[in-house]
Amino acid sequence: MGTSNIIVYVPPVIFGMVAIIFLQLWRSGIATTWHWSAGFALTASGFLLSTFPVGPQFDAFVSGVIFIAAAYCYSSAVLEHFEAPPWHRTRRLFCAVYLLLLIHTVFIMQSLRYQLLLTDVGFACLVALALGASLPRASRGIDRILLASVGLVFADTMVRAVVFFFFVDQSDDLADFVTSTYNLSVHVTTITLCLTFPFAALAAIGSAAIERHRDAAERDPLTGLFNRRGFDAAIDRAFPAGISLGSVIVCDIDHFKAINDAYGHAAGDEVLAQLGRQLQQAIGAHGIPARLGGEEFVAYLPHHAPQEAAQLAETFRMGVANRILNLRGTSRTMTLSLGIAPLEPGRNTLQTAIDRADEALYRAKAAGRNRTTIATPAGDIEGEKTARR
Repeated sequence: MGTSNIIVYVPPVIFGMVAIIFLQLWRSGIATTWHWSAGFALTASGFLLSTFPVGPQFDAFVSGVIFIAAAYCYSSAVLEHFEAPPWHRTRRLFCAVYLLLLIHTVFIMQSLRYQLLLTDVGFACLVALALGASLPRASRGIDRILLASVGLVFADTMVRAVVFFFFVDQSDDLADFVTSTYNLSVHVTTITLCLTFPFAALAAIGSAAIERHRDAAERDPLTGLFNRRGFDAAIDRAFPAGISLGSVIVCDIDHFKAINDAYGHAAGDEVLAQLGRQLQQAIGAHGIPARLGGEEFVAYLPHHAPQEAAQLAETFRMGVANRILNLRGTSRTMTLSLGIAPLEPGRNTLQTAIDRADEALYRAKAAGRNRTTIATPAGDIEGEKTARR
């Protein structure tokens, strides 16, 4: 068996195996879309058709449909991975126009050269759309590698289309495709250059799945804020050289048990979810908020003195107090009590600052609730900002 005979079997075998792997990854929830598996399965079937041809026109038309469908699946998978706009209508319209041109090229013109050019350009356009839409969203190294492999597939397809249409003297007979230099070149570049694509996709999907699982373990499912584990990890990631000078805010809902008792736990959960969203909006880029548990929340504000943190906390507290809640058809308001403590690296730890802010919080409750209280590093009360009613 010659080398060329061996080569023709390699792409369908490799891509068939890759398709099965990605199918299992999708079924297990690691891959977020079935389009990866479908794209690789279509690619395998396209190469299989070129290895075991049926008839010239049938092969030319069906292979064109298969490869444009594979390109559609690849572009869908890449766009999904990067959470880019899906462009469904544009891509489907493009495929419909391609199909009409394919019918004309295969059944009316019966031209191999134009069928290959059309399919290559169509494939490259769909890949280019996904590449262009995803590039601004690639922040991780592995994602940039994935897009580089997509770019390699695009370049390989376009270079081949131009070279074989304009510079290589090849037969225009559809029946000559299987034995053409073009068919051999597709197999060679696929098992060399283009094999980077499925392996880069596999690495990117695996990395994204690990991040999703880590994020799920670090997030409070009700509010979407960090839990205590995520709070500590987020601070470590933001300040790898050590925590910075700043302030800690601890707050909880006044008389939250009364809300649960009067309206039920579902209403209480909705109140917590709303408060989590408000806290996230209030803190914004100023710091890192989290839910410690129950109705208690915390936020770390780097580079904020306690007085600066108190101003932000007061804005947040008054925003919550002025909001009307609709609980089971009943309108009511709620209030918060907040405690603030400075965090001074070398003098106290994050946990110490949280404990002192918690002490200030309970002093705020003892003083009548619905207020913000600041603690000194020694734990004494330095001052307080109280709600005006």
